[in-house]
Amino acid sequence: MSTVRSPTRVLIAGGGIGALEGLLALQHLAGDRVEIAVLTAGRFLTYRALSVAEPFGAEPPVRHEWEAIAADRGVRWIPDELTAVRPGEHEVDTRDGGPVSYDVLLLALGARPSPALPGALTFAGPRDVAAIGDALRALPRGGSRRRVVFDAPAGVAWTLPLYELALMTARWAEAEGRPLDVEVVTREDMPLGIFGAAASREVAMRLAAAGVRVRTAAFATEVGDGAVWLELEGPVEADLVVALPRLSGPRIPGLPCDEHGFVPVDGFGRVRGADDVWAVGDMTTRPLKQGGLAAQQADVAAADVAGRAGAEVRPEPYAPALHGVLLTGGEPLYLEHSATTSSAAEGFAWWPSHKVAGQHLAPYLESRT
Repeated sequence: MSTVRSPTRVLIAGGGIGALEGLLALQHLAGDRVEIAVLTAGRFLTYRALSVAEPFGAEPPVRHEWEAIAADRGVRWIPDELTAVRPGEHEVDTRDGGPVSYDVLLLALGARPSPALPGALTFAGPRDVAAIGDALRALPRGGSRRRVVFDAPAGVAWTLPLYELALMTARWAEAEGRPLDVEVVTREDMPLGIFGAAASREVAMRLAAAGVRVRTAAFATEVGDGAVWLELEGPVEADLVVALPRLSGPRIPGLPCDEHGFVPVDGFGRVRGADDVWAVGDMTTRPLKQGGLAAQQADVAAADVAGRAGAEVRPEPYAPALHGVLLTGGEPLYLEHSATTSSAAEGFAWWPSHKVAGQHLAPYLESRT
């Protein structure tokens, strides 16, 4: 650990949920004990979780300019891409500019999606909205019923967007008068089982009411010849197959990573083997990649960094509580799961009722809309 200086120079690298939550939490906890710079590869923070509704006519989510956020929060904004970390020198290398030095580095660089099911359309967020919408509208209207299959491939732990796509497709087909059979193929034992048994039962009832069939403990291997091929069941006829992507880590030169490129961290978000470096969110080895959990990890890391900067805080290790909003095309379902709770309800379970439940992020973004 390097010598504490005042103010501590904190560099936050990343342009998503974890980066903004970390910035807001750190300012809240450490105040003028820290001097913050934010390094982002893109100009905008995009609310990616809402893009799932766009193929069905929803407006694109609001994009927030990092330049404006930085000006509002009184921090330095560096529009560039991190290419390497040199922990010994307390510097990062960038694509277009020179090295950037830091006392503390907080990384929230996300993960990289890639197709996981050969022959299927991949839905990884905003970039795939047009392709999914076009494919649905291209399905023939007349003749026999058409089947649309949504698949959660191996290694994908966060499956909620798949169920949203299935539910909204079923509702869209009904409204459009299109005779569609909608199915979900998943390796899960029960729909959205990560939220616990009680929440999963409610989700299953919603799916059944919408006419969505779910094949649990099913393993899709490829798509071809008008079918999705399941490992045990064989071919299932399908006119359109949409799959979630497989994720890999950013594999940052200078930092440790596992075989998939994800960075190992301890319970406080500290990168193992790299002094004064923290990492949060999808880029870490934590298996469940979800915005709300990234925000919770950022809160833990921010508290640890604030203590490192001399603030009177007592950091607590990461103890996740899972929150999710299931978009259905009708009333959304608010899902929660913790060590003691599994629940699903239509009414607001937290406020502001943002798709991503971030302690600081949600109220801040609410104030900017």
